[in-house]
Amino acid sequence: MSADGLPTFRARPSRARPLTARLASAALLGFAAWATFGGAAAAQGAPASLPSFTADQSKRGAQLYVDNCALCHGDALDDGQFAPPLKGQPHAAYWQGKSAGDLLSYMASAMPPTQPGGLGAQAYADIMAYLYEKQGVAPGSTELPADPAKLSGAKPTP
Repeated sequence: MSADGLPTFRARPSRARPLTARLASAALLGFAAWATFGGAAAAQGAPASLPSFTADQSKRGAQLYVDNCALCHGDALDDGQFAPPLKGQPHAAYWQGKSAGDLLSYMASAMPPTQPGGLGAQAYADIMAYLYEKQGVAPGSTELPADPAKLSGAKPTP
């Protein structure tokens, strides 16, 4: 204590590491947290890949899209007057963190607005295949399944 009754503190010798060493440690801790928690998120079902579809399925979907979707969403998928775009940044941002199964479930339960769910499960899968192809995804050898549960690990947009 000092003469005025206040505690006195002695300076301890500095044990601080240089700034570069502290930054390297922080970066290493950040990487370790990312590896631990990022890996856990992927293991918990974060969408990882795009689903497969065939060229024939996309062709069927193209006609269904023209007949049931283009009036609202537009011929180019992003130029409709009455509905949001089905490709590009706004679409990707909306579906970020969701799965292709979520998108297929939404389509099958809400589209078209005049007849929600009225197209049948296979028609919605075919339309979704067409949407993928129009966004630049190449067709494969396996059809996109009509069961949303089978798409829970797939990305809804490229």
